[in-house]
Amino acid sequence: MKKIVLVAKSIEQINKFKDLVDAFIIPIERLAVNYESYFSMENLYEIRRITKKELFISLNKNMHNGEIESLKDTLLELEKMDVEGILYYDIALVNLKQELGLKKNLVWSQEHLVTNYSTCNFWYEEGVKYAYLSSEITLDEINEISKNTKMGLMVNVFGYIPMFTSLRPVVENYLKTFKIEDELGINYMSKEGKDYPILSGENTTIFSSYILNGLRESLNMAADYMVINSFNIDDDRLLKVISMFREVNEGNVLVLENEINKMFDNVNKGFFHLETIYKVIK
Repeated sequence: MKKIVLVAKSIEQINKFKDLVDAFIIPIERLAVNYESYFSMENLYEIRRITKKELFISLNKNMHNGEIESLKDTLLELEKMDVEGILYYDIALVNLKQELGLKKNLVWSQEHLVTNYSTCNFWYEEGVKYAYLSSEITLDEINEISKNTKMGLMVNVFGYIPMFTSLRPVVENYLKTFKIEDELGINYMSKEGKDYPILSGENTTIFSSYILNGLRESLNMAADYMVINSFNIDDDRLLKVISMFREVNEGNVLVLENEINKMFDNVNKGFFHLETIYKVIK
């Protein structure tokens, strides 16, 4: 049975949704990117106290040499906690797991690179239990990967999708250069009639202009965990969406999908039915 995972943005939200989802993704401050909010290790202990649901801890940053000791300390602390898995981008985490003799499950989470079962199987042989699949592959490709790997699979099914990240504070640099006061929590980049949400701080992340809606696809998706991203979506509508993913079946899917279309004016199927074709130009 597929489980619903919520990308969390506050302890208050976790407390509100703890009975509605099966798991949470918790990004750790200074060691994760592409999230609206980050949590300290102290926060993590509090989260563990208020919910018994599965926790996936995101350490998905491409680490610098100066961050390795902090990363080691965090991994050792997580080893003592009840967490289901640790998301990683930097393959240093695979080596550190072996070096430190850790037992916690790892989740291969290199975003655009997690696209095929051959590499999934490589990492599985290296002791990695889960793969967080790219949002740029089709539903058929997701199901093909599932048939050909022993890895547990996580797939984005709803929400804004991170497109790319810069390690520079791009928005802050722009505002400083033109002496603009920033009163917005989330800025937008407009291009070709579409608005792309931007999260900025130490890093800058640009998200898709659309909200991915995989409600219908979830019925035939061979994934173990379906991820719903709460970024830029208010809790009232998020509650309705999660309830729909709980209730959806072949008989009501069209009705529920129409309800989502009325709730949001920018839903899209993303790459679920859009195959990427590479052409060699001579």
